[in-house]
Order: sequence, then C-alpha cells, then structure tokens
Amino acid sequence: MQTSREETFQVRLKQPMSIDKLLELDVGTLASEIGRLEDSIARLIQSNQEMLEYEDECGSDPEARETFKEAREENLVTIETQKERIEMIKWCIRRKTQRDGVDNAHYHVNHSDPPVKRGTTASPAHFIATGDNIMTEDDESTGLDPDDGINL
Repeated sequence: MQTSREETFQVRLKQPMSIDKLLELDVGTLASEIGRLEDSIARLIQSNQEMLEYEDECGSDPEARETFKEAREENLVTIETQKERIEMIKWCIRRKTQRDGVDNAHYHVNHSDPPVKRGTTASPAHFIATGDNIMTEDDESTGLDPDDGINL
C-alpha cells in the first residue's frame, strides 16, 4: 500500500466536470468512466492515423491538407484533456477509498492502464437451453446462472 501525499489535484486543462462533482459519484461510476475515456482515446489515436493516410492521398491540395492537420490537432487536445480527466478520476477514487490516509490496493489506481482495445479475442459463447433459462457453457460448468445466481 502507498501513502497518498496528494492533498489537491491541479487541473491544467479545461474539463467538463469539476473535482468536487467527480467526488460526488460512486467508485463504480468513476471506474466505468475511466474505461469509456480510454476507449475514446484509442479511437482518437486511430482517427489521427487514418487522417494521416488520407492526407497523403490528398497530394498537393493545401486546403485538404490543412483541414486534416487542424482535425488531428483538435484530436490531440482532446486526447490530452481526456488523459488528464482519467488522472482526475483516479485521484478521486484514491480519495474515496483511502483508509487512514493509505491507498487501498484493491482499486489499483496508481499505475497507468493501457487503453481499452476494441474487439475481443475471446472465443464465441456457446449457449445451452435449460428449461426457461439460456446459459453459456461456462455458466453450466460453474453452476452459476447469469440472471439468478447459483443454478442447481
């Protein structure tokens, strides 16, 4: 566990929500927002890469090249703002979960998480009908029904 020395968070960029408003939200909502922001950042990075490719296709059209450049710069500002918002949220989670001034290791907010990747490499779910319920093979093997808890 790590002792937090951070008494306040210094906001550098204009944010849509203040620290005080973030502190009013529950930890689950804050954690969900981190995931949403990480996904947004990944999409903006992908968008910038695609715009670079399209810009190359524009050839010598200065107006089109300038439009792509401005859009990429706007995305970079948005990315930095969202990164800061993630740090604000992590700070809020630490504040909300500290016990006697010590960070709660259960929440793991002291490290940088990689951005959420779109898509999945998980294998498709196989469904099994059991009376009125539909369960996946994983649910059947564990005996857990996703809707009602334990299935005997």
